[in-house]
Amino acid sequence: MLGLILCLFLSSVLAIIFCLVMNVTAGFVVWQKVLAIHPTDGVIILEPKLFRFEGGSLKIQGEISKKSRFYGNSIWLHIKGFSDNHWLIISANGVNKQSYARLKRATLSAVNCAEESK
Repeated sequence: MLGLILCLFLSSVLAIIFCLVMNVTAGFVVWQKVLAIHPTDGVIILEPKLFRFEGGSLKIQGEISKKSRFYGNSIWLHIKGFSDNHWLIISANGVNKQSYARLKRATLSAVNCAEESK
C-alpha cells in the first residue's frame, strides 16, 4: 500500500508504471498465498494429538500449535507438521455448526495446553 501511495508522488511516468506493475505483481502473489491457505473443500480429521486435513490438492498432517488464532468467524490454524509448518484458515460458514464448534474446542485446548506447559 505504501508503494502504491509513493508512486503517486513520482515525477517520471516510467517510474510510476514500474511501481504500479510491481504492486500488481505483489498483490497477485499475496492473493495466491491466501488462496493456498484457505481451501474451499476438504475433510478435517481431529484425533486426540493429531490434526489431518485432506483436500483436492492439499494434505496437511500434524499438531495444532499455540500460534493458532481466532479472527471473527474464522480460525487460523498453525499446524506443526513432521517436516514443516502450515497455516490453514477455516471459516465458520464453510462448515456446519457442530464441526466448527469441535474444531474451535480442539484449537482452544491446544492453545491452552501449550500455555499451561510453560
